[in-house]
Amino acid sequence: MFRKYSLVLILSILAIPALAASSAKSEDHPKGAKIILHFKSMFGVDAPFLSTPPPDANPPGNGPLDSDPKVRDVLGDYQSWKIAKSVDGKLFSDGKLIINIKGLIFGNGSPNDEDHFRALLSCQTAPDSTTDIPFSNVITDPIPVHKPIGKGNANIKVQLENFPSPCLAPVVMILNGDSAEGDVWFAVTGF
Repeated sequence: MFRKYSLVLILSILAIPALAASSAKSEDHPKGAKIILHFKSMFGVDAPFLSTPPPDANPPGNGPLDSDPKVRDVLGDYQSWKIAKSVDGKLFSDGKLIINIKGLIFGNGSPNDEDHFRALLSCQTAPDSTTDIPFSNVITDPIPVHKPIGKGNANIKVQLENFPSPCLAPVVMILNGDSAEGDVWFAVTGF
């Protein structure tokens, strides 16, 4: 009899981590919401998407210019960036956005110097020919980068305000943290 209860107790203890894991998973998948975009790859800004350096850059430039290349109406940074380790992101149909970034650093391998990142969701909301701007861009508040910031690690978990509907061809970008400096992207979904 004692062995029978001991076996039940041991099996119960072993089941606790499995129940906790399934509970944690359900938090990442809002009830009734569907994953509309799941990405494990982002393109770090590089030529031909680099913008012209501003006058206070090293070396100085005379940018950004109106002719600088844009993606979804957003300039790329004037310095190249890369995801040195990994990224895993999900966009849900209810506007929840989760991105885990490991190693968003400069393209030459220099450490990240931003203490915050922001995420941008861009959706096509109208046919190309029916409006001058067929895209709707939604930007998050700044999200702190984990310390030490040089590693470029961050976890973004937000409920997007004003989630576009419809949201066709969604694109997710990681932007600079300070909107006062102007919006520039460091990485965008793609490869």
